[in-house]
Amino acid sequence: MWNNKWFLYIVVLLLTVGLAGMFLPDEYQVERSIHINAPPGEVYGVIVDLRKWEQWSVLNRMDPDVTLSYDGPDRAIGMRMRWEGDIVGRGSIELSSLQFNRQLIYTLDRNENGVAETGEVRLKPLETGTELTWISRGDVGLNIFDRYEFLFLEDQVDKAVQVGLENIKTLVENKAATGA
Repeated sequence: MWNNKWFLYIVVLLLTVGLAGMFLPDEYQVERSIHINAPPGEVYGVIVDLRKWEQWSVLNRMDPDVTLSYDGPDRAIGMRMRWEGDIVGRGSIELSSLQFNRQLIYTLDRNENGVAETGEVRLKPLETGTELTWISRGDVGLNIFDRYEFLFLEDQVDKAVQVGLENIKTLVENKAATGA
């Protein structure tokens, strides 16, 4: 009798968690902006070349031993950066749309999870520099486990976007200050 009650409680708990998971969002969007004291051309040069991402991306800071490789045309649609590391796993970023000094769109593929992600980086010229906006979007699909997992990942994506923007700002403004 005691075992049957526990079994029933566990079944009810699992059904409740499963049903609640169906109502969790299946898509997300994180958007952050930062002001950079440099013209759009200087900022664009740092983001359009995926080889330069290792200078500011959180990927290298999260996993210093990550291995990066590149293929496709340099600074053009189809350029791809792949990574593999013990901490960050495997994945890739591919440039899918470019508007010179205005916008960059990429697709992000993390082989470990079922999340389809895209990113957009917009540059808006200002009198005092550039407003850089980074938008990260994802679709976790119908998988309930992925929806629960993303409840914890959304904060990480938000922090990664913010840190990436701050690192770009520091890199570009330091280059402008030193004339490098």
